[in-house]
Amino acid sequence: MNNLLLFLQKYYYWFVFLILEIVSLILLFQYNSYQGSVYFTSANVMSGYIHEVQSRIASYFSLQQVNQELTQQNVHLSMELSDLRESMVVAEDSTHFAPSVKSTLAEYPTLQAVVVNITLNRKNNFLTINKGDADGVKPEMGVLGGNGLVGVVYKTTAHYSLVMPIINTSSNISCRIRNRGYFGYLRWNAEDSRYAMLEDVPRHASFKKGDLVETSGFSEMFPEGVFVGRIEEIYNSPDGLSYQLKVKLAVNFGHLRDVLVLQHEPNKELEELQEEMDNANKREEES
Repeated sequence: MNNLLLFLQKYYYWFVFLILEIVSLILLFQYNSYQGSVYFTSANVMSGYIHEVQSRIASYFSLQQVNQELTQQNVHLSMELSDLRESMVVAEDSTHFAPSVKSTLAEYPTLQAVVVNITLNRKNNFLTINKGDADGVKPEMGVLGGNGLVGVVYKTTAHYSLVMPIINTSSNISCRIRNRGYFGYLRWNAEDSRYAMLEDVPRHASFKKGDLVETSGFSEMFPEGVFVGRIEEIYNSPDGLSYQLKVKLAVNFGHLRDVLVLQHEPNKELEELQEEMDNANKREEES
């Protein structure tokens, strides 16, 4: 207490000066219209600037939630677009049966996740998402982006998962040409992350550049009708028995951030049978 009194006694004239300054400013702005208008104008400008900065900061921190919501909406809009195209086909040909893509996707519980790491220039690329075992993510679950197909969960830990994207040379996903009924396998040739090859398309298939490629639904990891990309170039296979189609992928992996995990556990019996068939085909090719 004594120290405080000594401090006030030593510097009392500064406090008297500040009090007099405050009183004089109040009298100046309150009883002089010009100075008062200048004060209030400046105060409003400063207040507006502060509120603008606060708004920008709040908007920045809300971007993550907005991006996640947009990803969810993009996936469902893509499914609805597929439904519309299929409905048009049904209207043109009453004998054609096309199940609802949206209702199929509704059978897959989804989990939003964020990409925390990704490689693009390797032969076997992988990406890491911030969801894992604790969130219900398991290997062999499909992963989608806002624009289409991303890949398959490869390995998980408690809070993270490693995803094998379609730009991995080990990726092999059954796809079809939309509204054409012809199927093939989507593989990556380790060249450009913007493109993949749809291989084993039969020679009698009818299609053209610009046609859309989507998942076939043969695998339980993905529903049928998930957008993959567009046909950009058409080539003959090395043996001349089928086509190889260069597909421009819908997902830009260089800017990929928000994804959806399809939490649908695949049928193990069906997966084992498919794996056995793939191994048989590989042995036949090697021989």
